[in-house]
Amino acid sequence: MSRLRYVCRTRDTDDGYLCYTWGILEYHRGNYAESYTAFRKALEKNPNDSLYKNMLRLSAEKSGNLADLKAHSRDGEVLAFFTEVQKLCKENKTPELESFRILAERGILTKETLRRGVLSDCFQRMNDGDKSLVQKEIRLSSISYKDRLYADQMKTDPFSRIWDTASYHRGESGQAVGASAGVVTANAPIGTESGLTSTTGLVKPSIAITEAWRKLKLASLSGNEPQGREAIRSFVAEIQSAKRKGKLEGQLALALERAAKLLLEQDPQYSKLRFLAKEL
Repeated sequence: MSRLRYVCRTRDTDDGYLCYTWGILEYHRGNYAESYTAFRKALEKNPNDSLYKNMLRLSAEKSGNLADLKAHSRDGEVLAFFTEVQKLCKENKTPELESFRILAERGILTKETLRRGVLSDCFQRMNDGDKSLVQKEIRLSSISYKDRLYADQMKTDPFSRIWDTASYHRGESGQAVGASAGVVTANAPIGTESGLTSTTGLVKPSIAITEAWRKLKLASLSGNEPQGREAIRSFVAEIQSAKRKGKLEGQLALALERAAKLLLEQDPQYSKLRFLAKEL
């Protein structure tokens, strides 16, 4: 714990995951003030991470830091308002109209959230005039909660460091190439930058190792030996590059390399290019 705390507070890195890990451990130990500090640090490093935002909100409520959260940033203000409204609704109390209007204006409340759930029951207790004012602020939500889930799953999947895991977590079909079946998939789609967007959700799939294996798979299916040789050279080069990035990346790359060798040796889809297994 002390090591995580030290690294989170002092290490010069853009990755908030160490801070998030520290926060989760503190949260489950009941040290909510410490977890709030950790999640704030995590968000400072990765301001758009939905998982970090949610844990910051929960730890702020548990630690009595909602006022601090509200003053922290525009996002923090919205998270604090949402938590306060949710708490009052669970207690069968009606929040102030302004709180509902702010959440609607910022795109947190949608027509769906006002139709069902604890906020819906709370909303129905308001008078018709106030309901109308809130509904005027409602706009179509650009947030895909399904894509948020995929993003959070990818973040906690260690293979996401070196491989496109989007296809697996989205439940798309594909040939596993990971340390265990289904960890990663070979037919990764080509997309734009990784992360959440307002329209297409998550996408980053042109990670070099994944793309090299995708080309190898296509070459194997068609029996194209020159393309297969070029693809396996790219795959091996990317594997070696990943091994030099760090200890964890090296272990993950080794797992991919061993799995790829087994696929080439044993999987029927690669029967036309089995000789390439000797390159691994």
